[in-house]
Amino acid sequence: MEKLIQLQGIDTKLRDLNDLLGDLPSKVELLNQQEESKKNSLSEGKKRLKELEVETKKREREIAQIDDKISKIKDQLFLVTNNKQYDALMTEMDHFKDKKSALESETISFLEEKEELTDSIKTLETELSELSDDLQQRRKKLESAISESADEKLLLEKQRKEKVDTLDVNIISVYDKVMGAREGIAVVPIVGSGCGGCGAHIPHKLLPKSVRGLQFIVVICVDGFYITKKYL
Repeated sequence: MEKLIQLQGIDTKLRDLNDLLGDLPSKVELLNQQEESKKNSLSEGKKRLKELEVETKKREREIAQIDDKISKIKDQLFLVTNNKQYDALMTEMDHFKDKKSALESETISFLEEKEELTDSIKTLETELSELSDDLQQRRKKLESAISESADEKLLLEKQRKEKVDTLDVNIISVYDKVMGAREGIAVVPIVGSGCGGCGAHIPHKLLPKSVRGLQFIVVICVDGFYITKKYL
């Protein structure tokens, strides 16, 4: 029974060490995920921006080539000798004009997307900078807190393993089950005739005769089940 009390004491200290960190580890993890997400978005945005620049320049070159072809067709119009040649040149020129119009529409669309993307990238860079600063500060706090408690935690974990090795596996199994169900509390004192953990009344007949009447004994309680002396 004394070993279980000692084990609970060790686990309580370990829990207290984790409580000192509070929700800092989860916040740091969340910020890590947010930072990674923004970095990916920023990378994709810059990649798309380069693609838009390439496509815009490509369209501009194609438009310049079409303008040159249209100019040459206009020069040829003064040299035609019949309506058939004139109509053929006009049809060809209309085709190039339609193609130029389509390219200009694409170029405008690219420029609009480029402008929006540039603004978005600037916003992302600002947000990422602020997030990284916040994350760096929280990381330092977390590392400091972990460093301060590292030696004590290692010692407690070593003591816990040594204590567990001396206990029956069936008792440890129940102990761990209760620990998970009762937020880290499995071994508690009997207060009056009730469980010091959940407050439930413990029938007198369930208590070992050797401990009846004592002011402090140990009980493992889960859903009305009590481990008595025959298990301890």
